[in-house]
Amino acid sequence: MDKSRKTCVTYVAADCGSIIPGKSRAAAAFKTVDIYRRLVEAGVNVIDIDISQFPDSDGPARRPDVLDGEVTYKPSPFVPGNIRNRTGNLELLRRVRKKMSVNFQAEPRAFQLVLGGECCMLPAILSSVKQEYQDSTIGLIYIDADTDLHSPLDDDWKGYFASMVSKLQTQEELFFGTNLPHPGNKPKHLAYLNDEHFKVISSEAVANHPEGRANEALEHLEQNKVEAIWIHLDIDSIDPGEFPLANVPNFTGVAFQTMMQALTVVMASTNVVGLSIAEVNPDHDPDLAMTTMLTKEIVSMLARRELGHSF
Repeated sequence: MDKSRKTCVTYVAADCGSIIPGKSRAAAAFKTVDIYRRLVEAGVNVIDIDISQFPDSDGPARRPDVLDGEVTYKPSPFVPGNIRNRTGNLELLRRVRKKMSVNFQAEPRAFQLVLGGECCMLPAILSSVKQEYQDSTIGLIYIDADTDLHSPLDDDWKGYFASMVSKLQTQEELFFGTNLPHPGNKPKHLAYLNDEHFKVISSEAVANHPEGRANEALEHLEQNKVEAIWIHLDIDSIDPGEFPLANVPNFTGVAFQTMMQALTVVMASTNVVGLSIAEVNPDHDPDLAMTTMLTKEIVSMLARRELGHSF
């Protein structure tokens, strides 16, 4: 595979699929803690894209590579068999899909770093990745406490798009850090994953041996001939006892540094083509101390990729 060491950063200011507001401020939080400057100073080759240079664009983008405008939370009535704030969620997908397409048009196969609050952006991201790497087998490491396998057809469907994003991904999806005992992970969802032979690595397993479980994940994808890996980190996979940055807390037992150890291992793979970070709610981080901690870890991982170092 053609490996580019250039990195494209996209901020996504959205919380349109959430049960509470706040995640739309994640993009601003990452900018406030100077993630772009930190990346550049660490030697990461971050590219700036002027979206106005490309057909069907909406005008110039603020640097570096910003998804303009917020698609925010609003109270929305429940409609059986449908999703709440449907218009906002579809608009988010359209904007993210367009922005990712522009990114790849400007710099084919650049590493993509997507920062935001809303995990609902993931289907549009993967759609663009599949198009860019259409000659490769695509894999997803879905780091999330939840399986997110709900459906509008479920009897207990509540209407939140964020709870169904895993139904819209890829067959080579690996669930990492899943909090199996959590009541949101229904027995029928876990049975489906088992019946369809999805690889699931629990939060308990990650907490006990982060590097080993991360290597296990990479080995599984390699055995399945995956050539391009997207990593999605949902912050609720980290236990809120010491790191309550997630939009909705989930007591996974996985400490922040433990999850960073695992993420460091998977990010070392040369097959990884991008990373998205979601469910960051700065309302829980008034001094941005946790956002800064997360930023420093991500910058370190990308800097070492730039240098071609083994982790």
